[in-house]
Amino acid sequence: MASSGSVFSETLQEITKTKLEELSKRRNNFETSKAAVLAYLGEETDKVARIRALSSGVKRCLGVAVDKNGGVVLRAGKQGPLEIELKNLDRFLEQARHDPSVSAKMLDAWEASLLGHLGTQSLKFQYADLYGQLVTEWLSGDRKQASKKADADVEMGDDFEHVGSAAKLQARAEWEKTVFEPANVDVKALKRHLATLFGAGGDPEKEKLRDALEKLRSDVAVFETSMSDPTQFTNASLLRAITGLLSSDLLTNEKREVLRDFKSNNVILAEIADVLNMRIAALQTWSWGDRVLLEQHRKISGVYHVKMHEDLLQAIFLQHIGVKWSVFCKRAFTTFRRAKGAWTPRRNPVSKTDKKRLGYYLGPVFRNGCLQDRRRDLYNKDYFLAQLLSSETQQVHNADGEEEADWENAAEPASDFISHGFAASSPIPMYKRGPGAGGAKRHRKIATFRDNEASDSEDDRSGDGDDDAHTATPKNTMKLKQQILHILSTEIAIGTSLHGEVTAFHSVFESWAPLLPHQTVLAVLGFFGVSEPWLAFFQNFLEAPLKFLDDDDTVSSRKRLRGTPASHTLSDLFGESILFCLDFSVNQATEGQTIWRIHDDVWFWSNDETKAVTAWKTMDNFARVTGTKLNPVKTGAVRVDQASHEPRALSELLPKGEIRWGFLRLSSTTGRFEIDQTMVDKHIEELQKQLVGSNKSVFAFIQTWNTYADTFFSANFGKPACCYGVEHVDDMLRTHQRIQKEIFSSFATSFNETGATSVADHLKKTIETRFGIADVPDGYIFFPVEMGGLDLKSPFVTLLQIRDSFSESPSAMLEAFHKGEREGYQAAKERFYSSEIEELHDSLADPDWKPESKQEQETFLDFEDYTRFREELRFEDNGVQVHDLFSKMLVEPSPSTLSPDTGKISSALRNLTGNPRPRGIFSNWASMEPYWQWVTMLYGPEIVDRFGGLNIVDSGLLPMGMVSIFREKRVTWEG
Repeated sequence: MASSGSVFSETLQEITKTKLEELSKRRNNFETSKAAVLAYLGEETDKVARIRALSSGVKRCLGVAVDKNGGVVLRAGKQGPLEIELKNLDRFLEQARHDPSVSAKMLDAWEASLLGHLGTQSLKFQYADLYGQLVTEWLSGDRKQASKKADADVEMGDDFEHVGSAAKLQARAEWEKTVFEPANVDVKALKRHLATLFGAGGDPEKEKLRDALEKLRSDVAVFETSMSDPTQFTNASLLRAITGLLSSDLLTNEKREVLRDFKSNNVILAEIADVLNMRIAALQTWSWGDRVLLEQHRKISGVYHVKMHEDLLQAIFLQHIGVKWSVFCKRAFTTFRRAKGAWTPRRNPVSKTDKKRLGYYLGPVFRNGCLQDRRRDLYNKDYFLAQLLSSETQQVHNADGEEEADWENAAEPASDFISHGFAASSPIPMYKRGPGAGGAKRHRKIATFRDNEASDSEDDRSGDGDDDAHTATPKNTMKLKQQILHILSTEIAIGTSLHGEVTAFHSVFESWAPLLPHQTVLAVLGFFGVSEPWLAFFQNFLEAPLKFLDDDDTVSSRKRLRGTPASHTLSDLFGESILFCLDFSVNQATEGQTIWRIHDDVWFWSNDETKAVTAWKTMDNFARVTGTKLNPVKTGAVRVDQASHEPRALSELLPKGEIRWGFLRLSSTTGRFEIDQTMVDKHIEELQKQLVGSNKSVFAFIQTWNTYADTFFSANFGKPACCYGVEHVDDMLRTHQRIQKEIFSSFATSFNETGATSVADHLKKTIETRFGIADVPDGYIFFPVEMGGLDLKSPFVTLLQIRDSFSESPSAMLEAFHKGEREGYQAAKERFYSSEIEELHDSLADPDWKPESKQEQETFLDFEDYTRFREELRFEDNGVQVHDLFSKMLVEPSPSTLSPDTGKISSALRNLTGNPRPRGIFSNWASMEPYWQWVTMLYGPEIVDRFGGLNIVDSGLLPMGMVSIFREKRVTWEG
């Protein structure tokens, strides 16, 4: 039986072949007609007659609509510059036939223009033919790959995996050692731990906590009742489930194509709905069947993941259930977090006397919008149970290559590390409380103090940061991870400046999904009120009968006894439900502090080292009672001090090791993230191997380059932000430059191309060698495929555009804050000693309150008292404040835009026709992404000169359907 991948590839090959044959016919017809025109010109000596014949030939060769007399017909909305030029030329030739004042020079110019149109069309056909050859090369390479491996999925170009590679076999052996043996978990101890955590024992101070837990359990029961609906599968619910599956990494490429067909067929959807409604009505008898096949897939980071090849109906069924439970649990746990007496608020208490005292000296002060509010809102919106869905329509979108680099095997002792990073050359100055920056803003917004007093309970916080407007926003895990680095960098800069030091730790659970104990999953869900029938279903889901795809028939399937199936929404639900207990444990133990968590990736920081120690002990205890484990290699801590540029001694109770993420490592000396160039070196070697494997196909080579060199490297360097400063961007630019130089110095040797110095140069030489086309324009390499280009991505463009958007360094922002805070203090002091403060007293909750002593009544508070609650309160009229600094440092500068010229590029843009594209280059300049504006202005002039416009090839001549399908595939990385 032919493999699914090869059948799919052969179908694409046939479709492409038909279109390319038509292209070849059109090109041959054009060249034949062109040759006839040029042959006639060789015999005609009269200039006017030559031009008239040439004009007729151009009309014929280029398919210009003409009337019975050969005149150009201008059709509304369809005429372009060529039609207008030819119509005008017909009239000018009449003048030239009668008027001797029409010079020979003018006639020569007309002839040259007409010949140019023929030459341009020849060039367009040449590049259209080249495009066809590139697609054929790509499809041919893919077909050869598929024929080597039965049941393989269609993937990009010649990327392939060595089944017998040592790394792959070792990864499988380690995986099998864990998942088929149950974990050793003391379930009774776990249940006691949960009971104590959530208020068991009758402590009257925890009565509201117990009420919140009972409300959660009651909500679970109500939800389970709704899940018994025997008609819940409908066409609409199936479309949501299918869309979710298509955005996940669960299914093979061919199964994705089948799902896309399902989406457009209501009859099939109705039949599926009937089957799945019957299946959920008999939920207690659900099973995986006799076996579920497994296959290893190598990720770009080099790690092998085991994926299940499950039935499509099974996948849709489980996706629907998983999404329903995910959305419910996100809402139920959010309700618990908001309940009075449950979640401990982060805000430090401000006594009523302190509030009245501040009001007396400063006028109305506000809690909403203060720094603690902004921290809370950011956490609640983006990081509270980040893996769970906020709505049934929310999707998870991560681009191919948006994956964290695996640095576990790259970790080296800190003493061996040589810093090449931006941080070492530009440490943030550590300011003590004192003069800072910015001018005092004088806004008058009178509001009563009582209106802005807020309870310290989460339930009284309006909105609580959970913005329903964001429920349909696609989740992007990479974006959340990069943002957490920005938050930590900002907190270190502000915390060391205001409090003297910051202690932080980072840890990742070891193989969370593969090692997660089933006993822990079921115990936690049962504690939260999940019923026995649903627990039985979840246990059946976890205990899948597994067998590897490449095992022979003599190997039996084995029941999974540990870990959760990869890429399933239900697996995310199990993990987040357990880790919710960790979130709550740390919150309670640290009196309101927060662990910032993205699934099994945990961060914590505090100005108080003892709080960090408490949080770490809590995590360690959580891992012990749940039967999970923290990865020691991916665990580290730092203590950054404001006074010295030497690492501070850490508590012996905190973990040893570095704080790392991607290619970044946090310097305990500077408090800044640095790019680990040694780790980059190892991935340069890996990229070289991947490019060698994909070099048999130009498109496969570009796809590999775009995914690895552009997306993967750029993502793991960290997203530029104001807290990093422009030095971070400069370091990224230098590193990308080094990557290209080192990659192609190696390629020059490997492929005997001594002249190739960059990826663009390599592609030009490859095209010349394989297809005989020299002098390839630069724009052809970088223009979008929709316009006939190769769509090679340049990381330099966006970085340079972002660099232009930086206005202040982190140190300058800190200086501005301290200056502005001091100026705000002086302004408040002057206001106090004037009659202006008395007007503000009328807006207070207790306008008649005064300090007891006469001296305090007449003496303004000192600067230390003025700034004591700068993080807990907001002063409307008192200069630059810390919450503004926090928000400003978190800003991710946007790429700066370019202006189009008023000449050939603007004209070429106006001549672009058709519907606006969702990406790339199109006529509406303002709607184009800044990246494509740059590409247009940089490479567009040469493209216009050589191809007569910005379209290198007319899109109708290209096999865009096949290219689009292939572009949706994920690269298979060579092992």
